[in-house]
Amino acid sequence: MNRYVGWLAVQPHPPRTGAVYVAVRVAVYLIALVLMVLVYGTKQRGLLIAPPIALLAGAGTWYLLGDTPLDGRRRLLNAIGAGLLLGELTWAFGYWDVPALVGGAGLWLGFYVLSGVIEHGASLSLDHRIAAEYALVALIGSVVILAVARPWSI
Repeated sequence: MNRYVGWLAVQPHPPRTGAVYVAVRVAVYLIALVLMVLVYGTKQRGLLIAPPIALLAGAGTWYLLGDTPLDGRRRLLNAIGAGLLLGELTWAFGYWDVPALVGGAGLWLGFYVLSGVIEHGASLSLDHRIAAEYALVALIGSVVILAVARPWSI
């Protein structure tokens, strides 16, 4: 077990920066969006779609925490926590009868906000301004998703 934990540990390295770093982060988020839409689009019960979304969210969060000062164990625990929370959200979304793109976008929004808050918290850079930005993104994204889904018109 120790050799696996050692492999998951953060190796000391300078934080990644630059255009390639931003492009890789964008790619991680785009891949997450596409996979969440595809999984949600199967319209299976929550029991079947929650585990893949939880694994995807956990893996994505684990990767995004790579530039934080967390040790390997804390990084893994934070990623597992994010995965479990997104799995629970997926379970709830499984009962929502909306197009795959809407449900997947809702799950992706949860992943984006949750992983971002965890990452800033782990970097010790989470302050009122950043928390307010993520809250605003969550609010605007939720309003857009609800406007598209129009649950009141059922």
